[in-house]
Amino acid sequence: MDKKEKFELYWVIYVIVLFAIVIYATAPAVYTIGGDSTSVQAGVIIPTSAVNEGKIVQGTLYAYQYYFAIKENGGGITSNEVGSPFYYNIMVAHPGQYINLTMYAAPHMATTDFYFPDYATHVDDVQVVPGIVQYAPIVVPNITGAFAFLNGEYNGPWFSYQDGLLLVLPYQGYMNPTDINKYITQTHLAQTSTLVGDPYNPPIVVYNTTTSPTITLVANNYAMFNNSVPGPTAIVLASSNVTVNMYIPTPNNDHNFLYNYSTTGTSYPVTDVYVGIYAVWWNGSITLVKEVPIQYDKTITFTFTATAPAYLYGLITPVYYNYNFMKMSTTLTGEQTGYVMGLWGAILVEQG
Repeated sequence: MDKKEKFELYWVIYVIVLFAIVIYATAPAVYTIGGDSTSVQAGVIIPTSAVNEGKIVQGTLYAYQYYFAIKENGGGITSNEVGSPFYYNIMVAHPGQYINLTMYAAPHMATTDFYFPDYATHVDDVQVVPGIVQYAPIVVPNITGAFAFLNGEYNGPWFSYQDGLLLVLPYQGYMNPTDINKYITQTHLAQTSTLVGDPYNPPIVVYNTTTSPTITLVANNYAMFNNSVPGPTAIVLASSNVTVNMYIPTPNNDHNFLYNYSTTGTSYPVTDVYVGIYAVWWNGSITLVKEVPIQYDKTITFTFTATAPAYLYGLITPVYYNYNFMKMSTTLTGEQTGYVMGLWGAILVEQG
């Protein structure tokens, strides 16, 4: 074997070894799909101690166009079934837990993406591909708060509304003021540095200096409360008497998902949906406080006493949207339909 042949042989061996290293290093992230709480994804390992201590929440997420339907069970958290009764775009956990998240793209869906930036530690970014089960262990932040996750993959005109919140609730009682301060500082730092102008991280509005706060929410022409999806995260004191005022103008243009089209191509404002206030409890269950049919061009007022650790407000179930201008939507020319949520947000309850 001459020198040239030896060089070629060494080069082939080097390439084979390099491929072996790459395959070994990435195999857990590529081939592990759901249900194994000790698996590795995106560099995250769920420790055995967390499993033994019951800190694992088993989560199932279905990515639809354009919302996430979620089911959770374990670690003191329970939701009965995917998307029921109000489990859309919402995950619930306690500090220091892990969510063992198994993800599916709903039938006939385009590729979606689950993107969760934990500003203090790391980012989870996993594509949800039709026909493939994806898995990601989510490290729950060690402080209470409302942390945004979203669809990071363009899968249609309303993809930017496919956003959710991980509500990190205390095991009991209400949110500790020290945790709240850390949560506000961490979020503010992200929004004023690397996330300037990012609409997927709702502003935080604090009402912890009064026992009778009034939260004002005004929808814009894009069907967002206070120009944010989700809407602002409000912080109120436990046992305070909260007033929430919502104002929603009549939708009148195609960049508002409440401006819909019938099968005959006629446009109309959606009226068969409800807005309301919903309590989120320590075990993750979500219950109705009060809801009313949506009303346009008038202030809708809700009042309640803050006894749960968190609340959701607004329109928290997906709204069917069908773009059918002049009856042009067909399987031949193209269709644009889906379910959208934009007018919603969270209220966190701080220990008084």
